[in-house]
Amino acid sequence: MLPACAETGVIGALTGVIGTLMAMEAIKVLTGAGEPLIGRLLLYDALAARFDTIRYRRK
Repeated sequence: MLPACAETGVIGALTGVIGTLMAMEAIKVLTGAGEPLIGRLLLYDALAARFDTIRYRRK
């Protein structure tokens, strides 16, 4: 059994970064500003503080 988040804690900074990125993507889609990540996957390595993007195609 895995312990609950309340017992082990959650890395607050990580959830803040991902939440901010998700909110910005929603704003870009709703307003048409910028280039949203449609067709791309953003990967975030919190330990190395590095972002990578890979492209994908729908079937």
